[in-house]
Amino acid sequence: MEATRNRLESSSTLLVPRERSGPRASPLPPTPAPRRRRWGRLVRWLIGGAILAEGIWLLAPMVLYRTSVRASVIAPLATVRVHQHGVVEGLPPEVGTTVTQGQHLFDVSVASPDLRPLDRIEGEAESIRRSIAALDAQIADLDRIKATLNQHFHDYQEARIARAQTQSDEQLAIIQAAESRLKEAEYEFQVHGRASIRAASSDIQRTRAEYAVAAARNDLDAARQTAARLDLQLDAARRGYFVGDADGGQDRVASLQRCDEIEIQQAGLRARLGELHGKLLELDSRLASEQRYLDDSQLSVKAPMSGVVWSSTLDSGIEVVPGSTAMEIVDPGLLSIEAIFKEADAARIRPGALVEARLIGSSEILSGRVVHVADPGAINPEMVGEPGREAVPTGMFRAIIALDQQPTGADPANRYLIGSSAVVWTTR
Repeated sequence: MEATRNRLESSSTLLVPRERSGPRASPLPPTPAPRRRRWGRLVRWLIGGAILAEGIWLLAPMVLYRTSVRASVIAPLATVRVHQHGVVEGLPPEVGTTVTQGQHLFDVSVASPDLRPLDRIEGEAESIRRSIAALDAQIADLDRIKATLNQHFHDYQEARIARAQTQSDEQLAIIQAAESRLKEAEYEFQVHGRASIRAASSDIQRTRAEYAVAAARNDLDAARQTAARLDLQLDAARRGYFVGDADGGQDRVASLQRCDEIEIQQAGLRARLGELHGKLLELDSRLASEQRYLDDSQLSVKAPMSGVVWSSTLDSGIEVVPGSTAMEIVDPGLLSIEAIFKEADAARIRPGALVEARLIGSSEILSGRVVHVADPGAINPEMVGEPGREAVPTGMFRAIIALDQQPTGADPANRYLIGSSAVVWTTR
């Protein structure tokens, strides 16, 4: 033990520093502080005083007024939801895009609609349309044939009328000749009658002259009857009826008979055409019903209000389910403040109360009034902001502040000021 203590004492003596030999250096005299250090100290005091004054100015409302526990800027929010299962068609507007009320946003259609009934109906309708077009063309061709046959008939009618007119004129000449022969026979009979009185003519000659008068009168009657028949034929020809010379019956030409056959054929074609038009109307009605069914399976989503797309979960071609939130639209032109107060301030914070507010980081004082006091446990889904979607803690309540003027001075990161923190106060 004695040896160990001697070793420890010897090691401790080695750690004691030795004093340097020689004379000590005399201490330097203190140098005076420069003048600029006093000005720097003064500037620091002034800056500290300014910071302290600003803090007092910011904390004054909390001491002198009834202030909110927490507040933020909110804006009206509209949630666009999908109500049927399907696939998004079209390109939905991106976040930050400005939309107007009623603007088309996107379409949602059934993933795989059955288009076979629609195609089948369209095929039947197209087939009937082609049949109708073919029948119309056939009827038009028959109309052209009828026009040609009618022209042939008119040409033949004009020829028959001209022939009947010629025969009538010839018969009139025959009548005139028969009248002349009758007059000649009568004159000869009169001459023989006067000669027989003077015994200059025999009875045979007188009788022959009498018979000649009777024959001439008969020829004249026959010629007149023939002329009457020819006049009837001429009148019938002008009306399109041709009386035959043999039996006096109607002689209807082949062209006009063919026109009658074409009329009968066209009547059947028009009846068939009416049936096809009826079927086409039925198919058009079925086609419209099927199209309405397909349109109902395709939902067109429009903007419920004007504003800015705040959030979106959509992209072209993605599948959506009923009840899912597609996007949210906010109206940044109608900002308000949602503030949380303690229950002790409920007597002062009531609808109609005048308040003042200031956004954190801004020196602008905004005036407003309380428009709504919410139930402490209520959550407002129609507003967007930080506290708007959280339940109020116990012992506090929520109030909505309508601003008399909209706040300004937004930063580039939040140009709409939605969700910005604020302080709301009113007099005690």
